Amino acid sequence: MGKNRNDDVYGMLGKNESLFVVSGKSLPGSLVFESLNPFPGYYDHQENDIKPVYLYIALDHEYSVFDIERAKLAVKKTYDWHFEAAKGKIDLFGKHYDVVRLRHLDSFDQLAPIQNEFIKAGLKLKMSSSRKGKDQNGFIQLLKLFHIHKLGKGIFIDTSEEFHSYLVLPRQLSWDEFVETTLKVKYNWELTDFDAAIGCFFIHGKLKEMVRIYSKNVSLEYLTALRELYLTKIKK
Repeated sequence: MGKNRNDDVYGMLGKNESLFVVSGKSLPGSLVFESLNPFPGYYDHQENDIKPVYLYIALDHEYSVFDIERAKLAVKKTYDWHFEAAKGKIDLFGKHYDVVRLRHLDSFDQLAPIQNEFIKAGLKLKMSSSRKGKDQNGFIQLLKLFHIHKLGKGIFIDTSEEFHSYLVLPRQLSWDEFVETTLKVKYNWELTDFDAAIGCFFIHGKLKEMVRIYSKNVSLEYLTALRELYLTKIKK
């Protein structure tokens, strides 16, 4: 893949986020989670933004990425809305949930109509009487399409998500190892704050392990230095 080439690649992201159950904005009885601070390592992100950043609609069982994509397209046939829908899984409250992650909604008023269109498209929502409002830390795994551009060796930037970049790692890290390595990197990092998530994607049939970086600094110099520090902190 050349430096000037854009690619669409399929992959996964894993991260911990503080989530709580949405009430009064979704279909009655449905279960929806919201993340108010999806980039906890980057403190200034959208602190005063009242738009939903990430919403997670719980489903009654696991659906394929094709089912979810068809449901998203069905919504867009009815409404001229530009949003992203991605297949996901959440471990929260000691339970496992299959979800659709919504991104780039303009208003909470779009949530219930989207749920209705999902139902018409064959996605069954998970219903729950639970209305726990207290924030809980949950582990989220997303399966999605990444739109990327190669910036340098082992460094990619996202062409559709602002301030997102990806640093290729030499091998897979367990979640605990990723957390430990990221803490070591941050202790030795003196430049702009960043948030990190673990992930991987396929590029031309090859699986690449990576770390997703959220930072407003997406210069090659910044990302090269950050990747080199990650490489030095990963145990051989």
